[in-house]
Amino acid sequence: MKTAVFAGGPGVDCNSVSSIVQSCDYFLAADSGAQIALKSNIIPNKVMGDLDSISDSTLLELRKRQVPFELFPPEKDMSDTEICLRSVPKSSEIVLICSLSGRPDHVMCNLMLVIKLHSEGYKICATDGTNYFFPMCGEDSLVIEGISNPENVYVSMMPTTIVTGVMTLGLYYSLEDVEIYPGSSFTLSNRLGQSGNSFKISSKSGEMGVFVVREE
Repeated sequence: MKTAVFAGGPGVDCNSVSSIVQSCDYFLAADSGAQIALKSNIIPNKVMGDLDSISDSTLLELRKRQVPFELFPPEKDMSDTEICLRSVPKSSEIVLICSLSGRPDHVMCNLMLVIKLHSEGYKICATDGTNYFFPMCGEDSLVIEGISNPENVYVSMMPTTIVTGVMTLGLYYSLEDVEIYPGSSFTLSNRLGQSGNSFKISSKSGEMGVFVVREE
């Protein structure tokens, strides 16, 4: 099973999202993430949150389509996005549709949450429709294949702890059993190898996020 979770925020490419989530079986929206879902031609199976940022027109459309709501008070210990994500069974692969260019505290919180959930056993990634964020934790590996227009793609590894045993295959700057450290720019803006459209990254311990960023 594959679940798409829609969070709110600007800069989401809804046309691309519409194609990305075609392989998903279930759709959840966190508050104003329902607006992103509707703009992506997706009717969510459920909307969760305190509804403090959703527009009146979106609410009207959702009620017209009889979409169920699960309401939460504004005073709570988790964001609407985390509530949605944690409601998904660990057996389901999750695609988090979220802004990567909106309020920096929201963006950073969502990305740190993706890493935390992956460390707890969730299979999850985040995307704004154009760019992707993949978490890696402990002894882990990431394989990305079939990248279109690879000459416009950058790959950056952002460790949140010391990450050991990092190896890469298919990237221009290759790594073999190295340690990378939080706050270092050493693994920023790598590229795919010549004429390649796939890459692999593996690690032995630690936690990091891998950005796959497209620059047109």
